[in-house]
Amino acid sequence: MASSLKQTRVRQKQRLLNQLAKRKAALIAAGADEEKIRKDTVVKHLLAQIKRTSRAIAAVEVRQKIMNAVAVQKREQAAQAAEQLPKGKKEKQQIPVSAKDSQKEKKQKRKQPAP
Repeated sequence: MASSLKQTRVRQKQRLLNQLAKRKAALIAAGADEEKIRKDTVVKHLLAQIKRTSRAIAAVEVRQKIMNAVAVQKREQAAQAAEQLPKGKKEKQQIPVSAKDSQKEKKQKRKQPAP
């Protein structure tokens, strides 16, 4: 049962706790004392599974916290990028009209053949 969903793991833990309670009740009904209940292999196995499931729940919570932090960070970066100009794109400098005219004149002089 290697589920990474917290909801599934919580249900699994609840089911194991119910099984443990039933097993302990059955052992007590059979006349077992605390020592025998603690040494019972089925009880040990259920306790180990509960422990593993609890750790899995904790791991899922840590993963969710990290994913939420990354999502917040990405949203902040996107907001900052929207405010700033994109990299590599600079505003075009407006060339004065007289400078444009002088550039056209230079091109025309180059095109005219020499006499």
